[in-house]
Amino acid sequence: MTYNMEMIEMDVLIIGAGPAGMFAAQKLANDSDHNITVIDMGKESLKRKCNALYRDMCTNCQPCEIYAGVGGAGALSDGKLNLTPLIGGDPDSIHRSYKDIKTYIDMVDETFLRFGADSDLFGTNEDDLKFLRRKASAHGIEFISGKQRHMGSDKTPIIIDKFYEELKSKGVTFFTRTKVEKIDIEGDKFVVHTEKQNFRGDFIIVAPGRAGAYWFRTQAKRLGIKNNYGPIDVGVRAEFPATIYEPVEDIMYDAKFKLYSKTYDDLIRTFCTNPKGFVTEERYPDFVLVNGHAKKDEKSQNSNLAILTRIELTDPVEDTTMYGRSIARLATTIGGGKPILQRFKDLSMGRRSTWNRIKRTQTEPTLKNCTPGDISMALPHRIVTNIVEAVYRLDNVIEGIASDSTLLYAPEIKFYDTKYPVTNQMETNIPNFFVAGDASGHSRGIVYAAVTGILAAEGILAKR
Repeated sequence: MTYNMEMIEMDVLIIGAGPAGMFAAQKLANDSDHNITVIDMGKESLKRKCNALYRDMCTNCQPCEIYAGVGGAGALSDGKLNLTPLIGGDPDSIHRSYKDIKTYIDMVDETFLRFGADSDLFGTNEDDLKFLRRKASAHGIEFISGKQRHMGSDKTPIIIDKFYEELKSKGVTFFTRTKVEKIDIEGDKFVVHTEKQNFRGDFIIVAPGRAGAYWFRTQAKRLGIKNNYGPIDVGVRAEFPATIYEPVEDIMYDAKFKLYSKTYDDLIRTFCTNPKGFVTEERYPDFVLVNGHAKKDEKSQNSNLAILTRIELTDPVEDTTMYGRSIARLATTIGGGKPILQRFKDLSMGRRSTWNRIKRTQTEPTLKNCTPGDISMALPHRIVTNIVEAVYRLDNVIEGIASDSTLLYAPEIKFYDTKYPVTNQMETNIPNFFVAGDASGHSRGIVYAAVTGILAAEGILAKR
């Protein structure tokens, strides 16, 4: 690769147009006269069309448009906004108080409301929340509650586009469909090399999301940015008749449950519940993962949620990203390039699933592009044991989830293991170099990612 191209001079360079990058740009545009450039390898939100979102095989988009483009992975996701500091991040890791983070979350929520997010809130009835918390606790399960807003995967791209257009009207420059190859430091300036042109700026915010986290780690190591390894979450996405989840949904749309397995004492959690939603696939260059979403207008007969077990590695192996990627590649190989689908009944009995066995359930799979098989051949035995134990325990709270009709898709893996030590304004050990969003290791989801973007912008504003 040669970098002898046109050099574009800007004050602030932002890599990634997801929630972190967009909210950072908004803060800078509102409160300063900085020249701001946002670079993303994907398309504008309304031009992102990924077949995987509509439950067919994604073969025509590289990178997969589910995770790249304006709005980030959140733009084509379920669009759930968790409006509590208890979900999506840890205030202590960014040296902030619970109360402080709540103030920023309210700012993020106000922006989404202004651009058309549904005003309805979930998780507001304290008596119902207390009932569900008590029911979960009786079975050794922690229920994490908080207010939530649901934008819907069909509405979120429209909301993001309005946000995007306002940022452009305020002078923010976007370079979409532009892949960043390399970051360099020249004196007190940062140089970003892309396929098309080069950019030079006084400040940089790197927020490439989970999809760009592995790439950024290689850049950070080369530049001397300190980082720590953290855990990853590996598991499956469970799909079952929507009626099973309705009693919980009436209390909290996306209820969060945590428990510890009896056999290994490992942390297991539910994640991203989609009532009457759809299971989707995420295609990466060398493996495929599963995820889920729900729309505001179009509903399925099923609900789905992730069941994930926490993996932490120490001596002699610490690189959880490499371990997670090896699991993903193995599962993709066993699935013939597709996700693996299995009945919970078959997994718990130690036998593989076939389409004939799947047809005997009450659950019609919303993701058809998958391979019936045996998840235990793809995921480590420890993780499979945790999943089976978790489903049986969760059946005491989500009654019916352990039934013969529950389907499991694999693998679902959440990569946010590389965590960069930062100040309370997201600045790394290199002056004027900021990180934000899920790639920073300090957020998991739309709202917390947006908060870290605002904090990074405030860090830049404090320097001028």
